[in-house]
Amino acid sequence: MNKIRRFFSLVPVLVLWLMLSVLVWGFVFTRITDTDPAHKITLFVDSEVTDATGLAVKLEESLDGNIRMVKAHPFSYAMLDGSPLRAADLFIIRADHMETYREWLTPLPEEMRGSAAEYTLDGEPWGILAYDSKTQRGIASNYINYLPPGEPEESYYLCFGNQSVHIPKQPNAVDSAAVDAGKLLLNLP
Repeated sequence: MNKIRRFFSLVPVLVLWLMLSVLVWGFVFTRITDTDPAHKITLFVDSEVTDATGLAVKLEESLDGNIRMVKAHPFSYAMLDGSPLRAADLFIIRADHMETYREWLTPLPEEMRGSAAEYTLDGEPWGILAYDSKTQRGIASNYINYLPPGEPEESYYLCFGNQSVHIPKQPNAVDSAAVDAGKLLLNLP
């Protein structure tokens, strides 16, 4: 009986040790598998990303320069911490959510204007048509499900983040890799 009592008295310490170990190893794993924003393009999609790894690899293969990593995530990825979402380089957003996320976006870069149907707010283009709900055709549809169950059918737009360091004329811009990635996305089937 004494051994059982002693074991149960150690359980809180063991649980605390386990939690601390998970946090330390999580931090180490994140440091090894991530890079700084100047060498990474981040895409967030306001829908289901069915093959995030495939999409990231496809973009990584085509991007040159300083980009070491591309990350593609659904918006739900940032459910507990919105800072990665606000700092994204590219977004694919439902038309009915454009006003909601407007503060995270920047108007279309000059290089992207006039290339396709655009979403305009106050007379300025903020997004390029990524999925047309009328024709049910969209960019990167091999990697993104634009028709999630339970959601009404809606068009989607490719937008650029106002915190990106990969858009020319943005504060702290290091290159134009987000524009290059956007052009690549527009040509993905």
